[in-house]
Formats: sequence, structure tokens, C-alpha cells
Amino acid sequence: MTTSTTRPTALHTVEAYFAVLDHGDMEAVFALLDAEVEWFVPGDAALVPWAGTRTGHAAMREWFPLLAGAGERKDFELYGMTALGPDQVLVNGRFVFRMHATGAVYDDEFVMRFTVRDGRITAYRIYEDSLALARAYRG
Repeated sequence: MTTSTTRPTALHTVEAYFAVLDHGDMEAVFALLDAEVEWFVPGDAALVPWAGTRTGHAAMREWFPLLAGAGERKDFELYGMTALGPDQVLVNGRFVFRMHATGAVYDDEFVMRFTVRDGRITAYRIYEDSLALARAYRG
């Protein structure tokens, strides 16, 4: 009898990430992040505290609460995911947040780029309207 082990594809890893994130299972989220994951959100961290580059699990354990504490998610929709080769996944969608500090609504479409190796997310970058985000967050 022959058995084979198959690694999850980059697309499967990103799908799993969104599934566990949606359920709030942060330990499962971190199981999908490489220990040295590089996370980038464009913008000025002096204006939007979760903007900038974070590296590693410790930094990400600080990042997720910053984002979650900034506002209330009103809507989140994934339009689709596309694998670009064996290790890149693009995700496009839309989110709507009401910011706690200002009451302003940030409604934007985005593209996220994930890099995945050996079933772990090694890099993340979001493409969004960072000026509109800063305006909603800061007023």
C-alpha cells in the first residue's frame, strides 16, 4: 500500500486562515502564521496604530488587538481568492468598520497579498485606501 502526504496549497492555507479568523480562534490563526511572518499595512503608524510592518508572532499578538479595538466590523465580504503560482494568493473583498473614536464609517474595497510556504503564511500586505482609513480613525 502506498500512502502520500500532501501539503496544503497556498490557497488552502489562506482559506483556512479566514475560516479560523472568522471564528475568533486566535491560536489556530497563529498556527497558520510562520514564526517570522512579516505583516505590512500601509500608512503612518502615528495616525493609525496598526499601520506599518510587524514581524513575528509577538508583534502579531499586539497587532490583532489594535485592529480589533479600533472599531466595530459592520460588514466583511470576500469577493474571491486567486493563487499566483505555488506561494502567492491574492484576496479581494470589501469591509465596513465603524470607528470607536470618531463614529466614522470606513467602507473600502481591498486586495490582500499573502505569501505562503510549507502551509504557513510568511508575508501579508494589504492594498487599501489608507488615507480614507486615517480620516475615519482620526476624524
